[in-house]
Amino acid sequence: MAALDELNAQLGMVASQLSPKDAMPQIKKYTNIQKNIMTAMSLISTTSRKRPTSQHSTGWDDYFHDKTMALEAEIDTTMAMIPTISTFVTYGQSPLSASLDLARAVARRAETQLSQAAETSGYTQSIFPYINRLSDYLYAQARYADFEHRITKAVEETLGKVPPPGLDTLDNPINANVDDLVKTGKVTPPSADISPTLNLDHAKTILVKIEQESQKQGLKVVIAIANATGNPIAVQAMDGALLVSYEAATAKAYTAAALKMPTIELSKLVQPGQPFYGLETIANGKILPIGGGIPLFNQGGQLIGAIGVSGGTASQDHALAAAAAQVYRPMRS
Repeated sequence: MAALDELNAQLGMVASQLSPKDAMPQIKKYTNIQKNIMTAMSLISTTSRKRPTSQHSTGWDDYFHDKTMALEAEIDTTMAMIPTISTFVTYGQSPLSASLDLARAVARRAETQLSQAAETSGYTQSIFPYINRLSDYLYAQARYADFEHRITKAVEETLGKVPPPGLDTLDNPINANVDDLVKTGKVTPPSADISPTLNLDHAKTILVKIEQESQKQGLKVVIAIANATGNPIAVQAMDGALLVSYEAATAKAYTAAALKMPTIELSKLVQPGQPFYGLETIANGKILPIGGGIPLFNQGGQLIGAIGVSGGTASQDHALAAAAAQVYRPMRS
């Protein structure tokens, strides 16, 4: 009982380290586990030398069996998302994983005590498999937390070493596209006056420019314009654009804003052996390392938004977004 109570408290510490904004589903999982532990504690307090044979007891067998199978599925899913672990694990690589590993150690102790309590509580046999799998579940979550921490640290270090990509750092083929657009009068040359923010009017201007170039190339794309936090300001789907392109365009814009780099560059960094390998698995599908996302900066180097384009190849989407970024300078209101 004491070990289960301690485990419950430790899981509360784990949940408190998660951000409510980004991890509500995960917090809910730990809250549900805490409820299951409290149920187990309540049942164990019903001591008996003889295992109950009532339908009530059978119902608890089914209850904990279902919960145990759910943990099994979560363990398999989590371990499949991280690289294979071939060495002994050193605990404490991140605050969250350290808390999870401590909770796992308490769960193992609780499991040992449950095996000893089988003579005094007939419900122990219903609860024991759940606590056994819970310790492995916490191990899997701790390893994922370590993995996420390594990726996040690599991103922060890379962004700290590499200055934000300015609007004049695009490849020559893209610059050629920009020159063509300016010569034909479809877009205006850059203005020296740059707005510190990106608003809806600015977004509409970008949409028009990308749509014009897309039509010229015979492409049917979805265009997403996001603010500095990655939230969409405007999304436009051209007639005939694929349904999946909507989600892809918004994800590319979010990714470009979140990481302050073109997504086509990010695609190189998420390959096996590269510093961001596995990055797309840690943000609930919000990170999309495929060409088509471009961040927007003002003259002071501040991120003001991002463009996401989807509908062509990765290089075509990138060229469309980059061309608009190259010529676009939001005017002050």
